[in-house]
Amino acid sequence: MLTAYSQNKQLKKARQLFDEMPERSVPSWNAMLTGYMRNRVQIDEIFKFFEMMPERNSVSFAAMITGFVNAGRVDMAENLYNRTPVVFREPVCSNVLINGYLNVGKFDNAVRVFDGMVKKDIVSCSAMIDGYSKNGRVIEARELFDKMKERNEVTWGAMIDGYMKACSFVEGFDLFLRIRRGSDVRLEPTILTIVLEACGRFSKRQQGYQVHGLVSRLGFEFDVFLGNSLITMYSRFGCVDAAKSVFESMLMKDVISWNSLISAFVQAGKLEEGYELFKQAPEKDVVSWTAMITGFSENGLTEKCVDLFKMIPEKDDVAWTALISSFVNKGEYEEAFRWFIEMLRGGLRPNPLTLSSMLSASAGMAMLNQDSICMTLVSFRKTKNTLLTIISASLQPHIHYHSNHLYLQLTCRYTATTVTSSVTLLSKAAVAATVADAPEITILPSLVALLLGLSPFSTMLMCL
Repeated sequence: MLTAYSQNKQLKKARQLFDEMPERSVPSWNAMLTGYMRNRVQIDEIFKFFEMMPERNSVSFAAMITGFVNAGRVDMAENLYNRTPVVFREPVCSNVLINGYLNVGKFDNAVRVFDGMVKKDIVSCSAMIDGYSKNGRVIEARELFDKMKERNEVTWGAMIDGYMKACSFVEGFDLFLRIRRGSDVRLEPTILTIVLEACGRFSKRQQGYQVHGLVSRLGFEFDVFLGNSLITMYSRFGCVDAAKSVFESMLMKDVISWNSLISAFVQAGKLEEGYELFKQAPEKDVVSWTAMITGFSENGLTEKCVDLFKMIPEKDDVAWTALISSFVNKGEYEEAFRWFIEMLRGGLRPNPLTLSSMLSASAGMAMLNQDSICMTLVSFRKTKNTLLTIISASLQPHIHYHSNHLYLQLTCRYTATTVTSSVTLLSKAAVAATVADAPEITILPSLVALLLGLSPFSTMLMCL
């Protein structure tokens, strides 16, 4: 009953029943503990309950460690793991902690826990194969894979995916063929999806056709995820008709299915067909809108881009970048700057592609206005936290004072990450305005010094 109450979000009734129990066994305590986690009670409160338990077993420790990991408290998970009796650690507690470390990017910690395990099971090995692969250590992943006496579809999928992401298509595809030839593992849609994605990415048409045939023979042709992967693969091959055929054969379609075919039409230059499909889509997300904006942009139809952009219910940085890029591609640099300012006013952070577009716009404006040429020098240095430090920006002398002020205003207003920055503004006339040994100021992770000193842009900045 404790479990039933907690599953139905009746936590108060569960606790009342628990408190009224004359004798509480370890399973009862565990049921209440997992009930708290299922109902997302604060992790610190759950831990207090855990500490009250008179007796614990492997389930108790595994549940609490899982709770810490899910709450992002991997340090607390490790502390509890170190307190866990060795007899209760393996394999569940160790596996939970390994996955927790891998999820937060602490690969070396995951290796340490894995190496300390006496009994490594298929779950821990599969997790480590995936971890090795994602950290570029495919050889070690394969060594572990070959040592395993038992493998499942997760293990095979992790190893194949590792090869594909390491651009080792031949090795990955050979491993895929081994499943068909001599393995007891059943080919699952997950593995087929990995291989189809790789065939498209590496333009392996023959292998892609083979896998598509296999999908049909195995009866997976109506799987939504596989259907989406096939559409994307054929799109990358430039076979839009084949992508359309797959789309039409799918019994169920999700927003990704529609987006994949819309993008296929756009990339193939079939803008009208893509737009017709876009209008028919029962559900649209920001990817749908962005795909069409990109298509119209490539055809120089910036007015249509703006019309579509204004219709997007929730605009993210990708949508803004697509719109800004449309003006840059057409040479309408002042419009690009105007929309960039609107993006900043909306509180959105430019992503690297946005900044790349704006640098292209700045170069274009400088070329068009020889009397107001202003070179923007941007130098980046990655810190331990992969933040970017702006080294210098050259501005025109007659506005360098305002630019200095506006630069600091922008840096402090649209920020997220704290770094120490020393900014030197050198004017064209060698008049220096220096902000040396600046205190800790906040800047965008990929902020580029876009203060060009060009009069149209400067005027727009002054309106902020």
